[in-house]
Amino acid sequence: MHTEIDFSAVPGTSHLVDLDHTRETVETESGIVLIPTPSDDPNDPLNWSRGRKWLAIFCTVVYIFGGSVPGCCIYSILTDIAEDPNVHVTVGQLNEGTGYMFLFLGIGNLLMMPLAQQYGKRPVYLISLLGNIMFNLWQPYTHSNGEWIASRILNGFFFAPVESLPEITVGDLFFEHERATYMGVYSVALFGSNYMAPMLSGFVRDGLGWKWAIWIACIFGAVCWFFLLFFMEETNYTRRLRVRKDDDGNIVATITSRGEQKTDEKNPDSMLVVTSNELGNQAALIDEEITYPPPKTFWQKLSLTSGARKENHLLDEFKAIALMAQFPGVLYAGFLYGSSLFWYSVLNGTEALVLGSEPYNFSSSMCGLAYLSPVIFCLVIYPFAGWSTDWVKIKIAKRHKGLSEAEDRFWVLPVYMILGPTALIIWGVGAAKGVHWFGVVFGLGLMAGLCTIGCVSAVTYILDSYEHMSAPAITVAILIRNTMNFAMDYGITPFYTNVGVQNCFVASAFICFFCIGTFIVMIFTGRYWRNKTKTRYWKIVQEYRAKGLIS
Repeated sequence: MHTEIDFSAVPGTSHLVDLDHTRETVETESGIVLIPTPSDDPNDPLNWSRGRKWLAIFCTVVYIFGGSVPGCCIYSILTDIAEDPNVHVTVGQLNEGTGYMFLFLGIGNLLMMPLAQQYGKRPVYLISLLGNIMFNLWQPYTHSNGEWIASRILNGFFFAPVESLPEITVGDLFFEHERATYMGVYSVALFGSNYMAPMLSGFVRDGLGWKWAIWIACIFGAVCWFFLLFFMEETNYTRRLRVRKDDDGNIVATITSRGEQKTDEKNPDSMLVVTSNELGNQAALIDEEITYPPPKTFWQKLSLTSGARKENHLLDEFKAIALMAQFPGVLYAGFLYGSSLFWYSVLNGTEALVLGSEPYNFSSSMCGLAYLSPVIFCLVIYPFAGWSTDWVKIKIAKRHKGLSEAEDRFWVLPVYMILGPTALIIWGVGAAKGVHWFGVVFGLGLMAGLCTIGCVSAVTYILDSYEHMSAPAITVAILIRNTMNFAMDYGITPFYTNVGVQNCFVASAFICFFCIGTFIVMIFTGRYWRNKTKTRYWKIVQEYRAKGLIS
């Protein structure tokens, strides 16, 4: 397979809607162009039936819950762990351990993502969840701060794929115009599981003790692992372009999401497919007609090697992460992701401290029950964070002659920019003033639910802008995000203690407003940076496509 790329294309700018249905494109009945273009292969994840795709997404949800419940069940029982005379760890040290976990949830992807690209996502999912369960089982047996930190670091390292693989899986299964909807499912599962675990563990602690809260969570994780063993499919796939044949069955052109590409007149035996004018897309030279295998059987789907490459390109995958760290859009997405998500760390680090002390004096079970509010708000805000982001992108494209820009995803962020600081003030200042518990719990839930908006916006921005190199690009963003989370987890307890709950959250509200508000700058400069770095990006794509590593 040879390649040719249109270096004038601006990555992240796409012809998303064919308003007059005059282009020879693969599209929906409503004129939405399918990006990327599906192949003719029934085993292409883009061609899977809706039910098969939903099962794949459900499996990622099971994976998220299977690992997040054991890892997050401690948030409502931190004071109980610290008060155990056999543990010898303070609440501050427990929060620091959580910070180290978040740090390695990012660092771990430097190894896990290349392994998933080289050997397949399915085996990495299974190994990741198994390691997560094992090192969470260590927590009830720790007796010092060193052991606690070690257990959290190893937990974070093994469960690191939860931060990146589900996003890439969504990109494998769904088209550009529907990604945010299913990225919303991912974000709800991620945060919903993180909040649901401490909600339930508080009741287990009251009935059986804090250690049983962790043991039961690990048993649940093991059940999830066995489910994935039998139902999670591999989504790694090298895609060839769709072709159009004449009446005699000869290939005369290929169809891409940018339009029809003719055969090379100088070499009619070959098929030259290039990116279309200024928009760009996948490109490949198809030398002969491809015969695709029949759909996989149930037992073939269970293979642990079907996503592995024949040649070893691990070094290239490590290199790709470093290469994608040079693009402003990737760095900004990491910053947006981090500044959206580290309020999650603030809430978890202060929830037991605020509600467990005067004037509320919540028991462990009641501190846990308070997490019902974040679970509810995650579900309520999901349609806005997910489905509406796709809807806005399509609406804007229809108003601009079918053209879509990656930054169109950011128009949902004003809601977060306004309500985020409001929620932080309701939670922190409300607690300092001793308002009714319903008020502070409402603020807790609202802030938690809003995190899903930042998650979806940041990740879909990368998928739209750098589709071909999305795996290493998301790895860079996750590393930035989790480094920010580490800093927040490490510093939240002394910050809260030294300045007081009111000043802590007033400052947090202003920080939140500023950080999320930076999306306005990207709305007006994002395309400039994508255009300025386009040649650099397409050279990377050309290099990796020539090696057969991307479609």
